[in-house]
Formats: sequence, C-alpha cells, structure tokens
Amino acid sequence: MNRIYITLVLIILAQIALSQTNNLTGSPYSLYGLGVFNEANLGKTNALGKSGVALESFYEINNLNPASLATMTNKSFMFDVGFTGEMDTYQNNKSEDSKWRTNFSNLAIAFPVSNKAAMSIVLTPFTNVGYELVGLETNVEGSSDLYTTYVTGSGGLNSFKANYGMALTDKINIGAGLEYIFGNIEETEVVDYDSNYLYIDRDTYYKNLRATVGFQYQPSEKFGFGATVKFPTSLHASQDIEVSKVIDLVEVTVQDEEELDINNFDLPLEFAVGFKKTFWNKLTVNADYRRSFWDATDQEDNLGSFKDQDFIGAGFEYLGNVRSFKYWDRVRYRAGLTYDNGYLSINQETINNKALTLGLGLPLSLKNNSFINVSYSYGERGVVSSTLTKENYHLLSINLSLENIWFVKSKIN
Repeated sequence: MNRIYITLVLIILAQIALSQTNNLTGSPYSLYGLGVFNEANLGKTNALGKSGVALESFYEINNLNPASLATMTNKSFMFDVGFTGEMDTYQNNKSEDSKWRTNFSNLAIAFPVSNKAAMSIVLTPFTNVGYELVGLETNVEGSSDLYTTYVTGSGGLNSFKANYGMALTDKINIGAGLEYIFGNIEETEVVDYDSNYLYIDRDTYYKNLRATVGFQYQPSEKFGFGATVKFPTSLHASQDIEVSKVIDLVEVTVQDEEELDINNFDLPLEFAVGFKKTFWNKLTVNADYRRSFWDATDQEDNLGSFKDQDFIGAGFEYLGNVRSFKYWDRVRYRAGLTYDNGYLSINQETINNKALTLGLGLPLSLKNNSFINVSYSYGERGVVSSTLTKENYHLLSINLSLENIWFVKSKIN
C-alpha cells in the first residue's frame, strides 16, 4: 500500500513540476542563452555553498556526484521534494525594481539495487526564463520617427536524470548518470509604430541526452575526495514562429511555420573536484571547484560571447549529537559561500555571481534519517553599467527529505 501511495505522489508532483512553464524567474539575465541555470539542488547542498562533490548519500541524496549513491545503506529508500521562493531586486542606471517568484526545485528518489550499488531518479529545472523588455524606442531607419518594442520571455528547460553508483572497494566508489534535458522557451515581441502593430511569437524547443561520470575516494572516515565529469552535448533545437501585423485594425498573418531547424545549443565539458574533512566528529567542512569549458563550444549569443566559467563553493555542517534526546542537539547547522565568474561576456563585462548560504537540517524522527532541510541564500549577480543590471536576490529553499518510507510496516492488517 505504501508503494502505491508513494507512486501516486511522485506522479502528481511530477505533473505539477512539468506544468510550471511560465515566469519561473524574474532575472533580466534569463534573456541570455538558455536562461538562468537552476541554482537549487537537493537537500543539504543548497546550504553548503552549492557544493558537495565529495559528500556521501548516507542519510540524504547527493545529486552532485553519482558515485555517492554507493554509500547508501542496503535497506534504505530515500525521497526528496523541494520548492523555492526567490525575491529579486534589479538596479540599473535608470531604475530599480523588485519581483517575487516561487518554483518547484526538485523531485528525487534513491534506492539500493544490491549490497554495493544504488540508483537515483531526479527531476529538476535545468534553466529558468522570465524576462520583460518594455518600451524600447528605436528610430525608423532614414527617419526621425520612433517605433516602440515590447519583448517578454518565459519557460525554461528541465532535467530528468538517472544515476547509478557502486562501491569498488571499501574506500573507492564510482558512478555514472544519464540526463535527459528538454523543454521550450517562449518569446513574444510586439512592435508599435503609429498605432500599427507587428506581433512575433517564437516557441523554441530543445532536447538531448548528457552523460556524467563520478568518482569518490575516502581513505578514512574523516576525509574524502570526489570528482565528476559532465560530457559536452548539443541540444537539438527547433522553432515554431508566427508573425502577424495589425494595420488600421485589420490583422494579417505574415508567417506561420512549425518545426523550423535552427542552430543547436552546445553545452560544454564540465569538470569538478571536491573534498570533505570532519573535525571532532561534529564539524564537516567541504569545498568544490568546477570549470565549464564554454570557449570550446565555439558559439555566440546575439547579445554576448561565451567564455570559460569557474565555480568555487565551500560549506560546513555542525552536528552536536545525533543520538541525543534533546532536539536541538540533533539539528544540523549549515553555512557556505559560493562564487562563479559567469559564462557570458557582454561588451567586455562579465555576469558573475556570488552568494552566502545558511541552513538547518531539522530531524523528523529518531528512528531514521528524515529531515526538513531549510536553506537561505543572499546573492548578487552582474553589475550596474551602461549595458548590465545588478541583481540582488534572496533565495529560500525548503526540501522534505525522507528515508525508509517504503519499508515501514503497516500497523493495520
């Protein structure tokens, strides 16, 4: 009965997640590339500076390294669902604005397949799009007359990933993941000239697979090292476009075509390394470095150029006494820092991102590893300049992380 219940919950939550296709972010930087790449992940890593390549999946699912799944106990079943709320403030040379957004962040399950191996299935947003360009005035070529343009974009891509991890020895774990990236970005452009209008609707679809491999080495209980490689892939793209104009209140369709071939979008090779160290059996410190080789994709955005991206994240987790009967001794206290130098250069300026993260792992039971994970991030993206906007964001993530829900015996026959 438990299995049927959980399966139904997963199906319903997946439908909710996939139905959210509009205004998942308010960031002006979602105009570029595929949009803003998803900041949130599973469970505790949101509060650890978005890092965790060397961490285990002993009591929570670690989606940053498939090799971590080998550390699951062979009787565990884990489930994680998360949501985020984001408050953004945008500042440029002319104005300041604020927006609030809520979003699904993940749906994941993990389970053992043998005494030395386990699998996970994870659904997350991959990118989010939600921008508005209002009242852009441009001169008509060869004239002093002006026309006004309004542009809105929404949607984004999703990631559906299957991961597998196994233990080669007591100290070495390996893993692999296969990710299906899919979704669409909708853009509507309205041009107003002397109360005559041009409407352009573009719906762009992307899809393809991407592979990941992972490795973890733990020479002792208190120290560990991890690494991952995400292989490059080209997202196959097609576009539906509809163009119409309204002149003297009469609408005429100019173009209406579907599944047009357009340039694919290339995702780069990505390499990450991380370590973790435990002190006094209470404090665990971890740090990651990741590099994405965007230069090698040899592609350009209409508004900028791609460049190699470096990411640094670090975090710590403090746990007083996991066996204590005092609740707050069993709470996990977390904090972290993250920085990346951005992957887009616009007029010789880069869109970097830095953030401070804080969080709590609130235990739900003494009998298993079930938590409510709460994390808060304050970050800054971009700078104020003639072409860029500075974005300050507050990101709140809440994850329900449950263990063993398939193996609890029913008390009612």
